[in-house]
Amino acid sequence: MALDNVDTAGRGFLGDLTPSVLPVYQYRDREQLLNTVKQAVATASKATTSEWCLIEHVNNSIFTSEFLPAEEGPFASWSSYDAQLDRVLLRMVKSKAHETASETFHDALHDAVKSMGMDRSLRPTGSATHHAAMGGKEADKAWRPIRLPRGRSKDWPSVVLEVAFSVSGAKLQSDIRYWLRASGGDVKVVITLQIDQHSPNITIERWGTQDNTPAGHLYQTVEISRKGSKITTKGSPLVIEFEKLFLRSPAEPRERNIHIDDGDLQFLAESVWDLQGI
Repeated sequence: MALDNVDTAGRGFLGDLTPSVLPVYQYRDREQLLNTVKQAVATASKATTSEWCLIEHVNNSIFTSEFLPAEEGPFASWSSYDAQLDRVLLRMVKSKAHETASETFHDALHDAVKSMGMDRSLRPTGSATHHAAMGGKEADKAWRPIRLPRGRSKDWPSVVLEVAFSVSGAKLQSDIRYWLRASGGDVKVVITLQIDQHSPNITIERWGTQDNTPAGHLYQTVEISRKGSKITTKGSPLVIEFEKLFLRSPAEPRERNIHIDDGDLQFLAESVWDLQGI
C-alpha cells in the first residue's frame, strides 16, 4: 500500500471496497445469495481474481440470523461485517498461497519469541471472531500475552496479522481501520502481508496508531522480491516492539523487540512462490 496513513473519515470500515476492487453483490434473500456465491466461487476458482466478494444490504437482523450462526457454506465464509454500512465481506476461495503465508508467519513469530524464552507467555488467538459496535471481524492470525495488565480486556489481541492475495490494497486498508478503531486502542500492531498475484513480490507492513488517535500509521515496510534466482529483502528485519506484543516493558536482558530476519522472511516468500508456481 502506498499510503502512510489510513484515516478515519466516513462511516464504517468497508467503504473503500468497490466493484473496481472486488465483486459486489446485493443481498435479497437466502436462496439468491447461495446461487450468487456459488457462481462467483466457480469464476474465482478458474481465474486469478480476488479471493473476496462483498455483499451489500445485510442489516444486523440478517447478519445475526443467517451469517453469524452458520457453520458451513457461503454464510459461514464471512470475514468482516460492517454494521454501519450493512456490508459483509465473504471469502470465496482459500488460496494455498494465502494460507501458507499466514501459517509460516505464525511459525516465524513463534520461533522469535521462543528464542527469548517467552513462547509460553504468548497466547495465539488464531482467526477467532471479534465484535464491536461497528461490526465483526476475523483475523488471519492474532496474538496477545497470557498475562494481561490489570483492567485490560481479554476481548482483543495485541498484534494482528492480515494477509491478502490480491491486486488491490483496499482490503488490507479496511482491515487496519477495523482493528485500530473497533478495539479502542487495545490492538497495538497490525501486520499486513500482501502477495502479488502475478510476480514474485511480497510486501509486509507494520501499522499502529500515532498520537493516541485511531488513525492507522505506517511504521515499517519490508519488501521481498526475486529476480532470476536472486531474492532481495528491503527494509528488514521486521520488528515488533516487545511492549506492544506483551503489553509491558521488558524486565530482563533476554526480553527485547521481536525481529523476524531475512532468513525467515525469505523462507516465507519461497514457500508462497512455490505454491504460486512463479
